[in-house]
Amino acid sequence: MIINFQGIANLLGSVLIFLAVAMFIPTMYAFITVTKGSAEFLFVAAVMIVAGLLIRRLTRAKSLRMTLKDMFFFTSSVWTTMILTAALPFKFTMGIDYVTACFEATSAVSTTGITVLHDIDNLPPSILLWRSILQYFGGIGFIAMAIAVLPNLNNLGGMKLFKTESSEQGSEKVSPKSKTIAMGILFLYIALTILTFAAYWILGMSVFDAVNHAMTSVATGGMSTHAASMDYFSEEIQWVAIIVMFICSLPFPLLILSLKNDIRQIFRDSQVRGFCGIIALAALLVMGSLILQENMPFSEALRFSVFNVVDVLSSTGYSMGDFSSINPFITLLFFVILPIGGCSGSTSGGLKIFRFQILLNLFRKQINQLQHPSAIFPQQYNGQNINETVMRSIAAFFFAYACCLVLSSLILCLTGTEMLDALTLSFNCLSNIGVGIGEHFGPQGDFTVLTSFQKLILIFDMVMGRLEVLTIILCFLPSFWRV
Repeated sequence: MIINFQGIANLLGSVLIFLAVAMFIPTMYAFITVTKGSAEFLFVAAVMIVAGLLIRRLTRAKSLRMTLKDMFFFTSSVWTTMILTAALPFKFTMGIDYVTACFEATSAVSTTGITVLHDIDNLPPSILLWRSILQYFGGIGFIAMAIAVLPNLNNLGGMKLFKTESSEQGSEKVSPKSKTIAMGILFLYIALTILTFAAYWILGMSVFDAVNHAMTSVATGGMSTHAASMDYFSEEIQWVAIIVMFICSLPFPLLILSLKNDIRQIFRDSQVRGFCGIIALAALLVMGSLILQENMPFSEALRFSVFNVVDVLSSTGYSMGDFSSINPFITLLFFVILPIGGCSGSTSGGLKIFRFQILLNLFRKQINQLQHPSAIFPQQYNGQNINETVMRSIAAFFFAYACCLVLSSLILCLTGTEMLDALTLSFNCLSNIGVGIGEHFGPQGDFTVLTSFQKLILIFDMVMGRLEVLTIILCFLPSFWRV
């Protein structure tokens, strides 16, 4: 089966035009505030618009129908295109090398939140705004991919469990219901952003800070306009961030249905209950350790524990204190929850709650089967039957994730990185978290010390993690390119 390169190129031309139009926002802000970046952003935007229009003109007659193979290739290529082009304003405005610019763009688009730029507080406002815009697009882009594309890619990583009407209609037909869901998600995403901006601004953030943090909070991206991140702001703002990070880690389609029907419906979902349970347990353990072992006041321990647990599980990556340098118990606990992530259909990254829940169900089934060999124990999740296809898909996903984690860590160790640092960096990027463990690359760490080769490895990790690992691996197999 031949890949529809011409049709995919046509869509990528539209992506270039879309990004170019978005660049006019930091361009105008830099021009109005007489700060650096207006000429650089304008130049890149102009080139991209010309390139996008030219590509669309040359490929406009080609059909946009997509096969399964086309969808795999398009999913990988559209994120790669966004990264390679979104990096250009970083390179030209900051005068940095292209690898560093691509790392910053990848971290933003994938909503990982790691930065390799120096002196964040004194960066040009246009660059800070561009990072936030990229994270904002990355957040809504991943929601769309998670509910409309990934479930249709041959049961990728068990995502078929969340296959909606939009993904069942095929590439030629989009039902009115799927359009309604898409518009509802977009409306909710924008509404949450406006409400978050208003809350931040009322509680004392400047308009610029509030705009940027509203976008990065809703996208669970975590890039801040200050090096101190959330430590720069008041306790009230930190509590608002906790609420926003939590809400945006929940399944957006289910949020819409709950808002329309009964808000309690959201808490009947297995994913959501599991997510809340892990937050409650982890925060309680951290808070108990802080109070009993570190003599921290109750209110401070509560805020610190809840913020950092939600921050890590939502894969946001804001920084508030350094949870990796308090005591070994808290350090190990955060290391355990580091890769878990939030719910499918949300902006959060990680391995996703539902995969752990299904594996737990499988464990229970196996224990029961050992005790009663002749009995039949049907396996269900959220009222759906779990067949062997789903189980194989989830097992393959975990195996692929583990292989990428080990291989990435080994390569980083070969470059001179210490073992714990290599492991936490790989966890960070594969799970798109933005905060890690350890002195060098923990919440207060300095990622600017990474070499160009290390950045390339971590760029690959971030893309792999955001596209559910198997999507990228498939494109590297020789059999994928055979007709």
